[in-house]
Amino acid sequence: MDINAVKVLLEAQEHTIRSAMELVIDKLKERIKIAKGTVSDLIKSVEFSQAEILDLKKDISELRNSDSDKQTVINDLQSRIVVLEQRQNYQEDYNRRNNLRITGLLEEKGNDTWEQTLSSVAKISLSSRPRAVIVRLEKFNEREAVIRNAKKLKGTGININEDLCPASLEI
Repeated sequence: MDINAVKVLLEAQEHTIRSAMELVIDKLKERIKIAKGTVSDLIKSVEFSQAEILDLKKDISELRNSDSDKQTVINDLQSRIVVLEQRQNYQEDYNRRNNLRITGLLEEKGNDTWEQTLSSVAKISLSSRPRAVIVRLEKFNEREAVIRNAKKLKGTGININEDLCPASLEI
């Protein structure tokens, strides 16, 4: 074979190999372009997710602060409620300070009028276990005198006590 024929043959093979290589390179470039697009999309997705996570962390922080603020307000309101209940109980006891609660008075069946109750209180009669009678005295010292003399009713079933609000009675 002569050199020119070998040269032509080598040039034909070189052309074929170059064409094949260009085809492979073009396909690789296309795949790299697709991969770059996918990576770019993934980067955007990760950046978006990170932004969302930062927003959620901020929201959680704000909610925790808000929850803490609301808990502080709730605690303050609960404290105020306790103070107001104490003040209300004190006020109610003060309003009742001239009152006495008398239990054990006979209660007449049927026509129990105010006059009959007053008469019963005055007589301090005995019988069954009727309702308590609340007596409001005009002066505090009169109330104290009645309490001092209440021991004279010992054994009669009649009891004279201070008229206190339910919270004070519990205490």
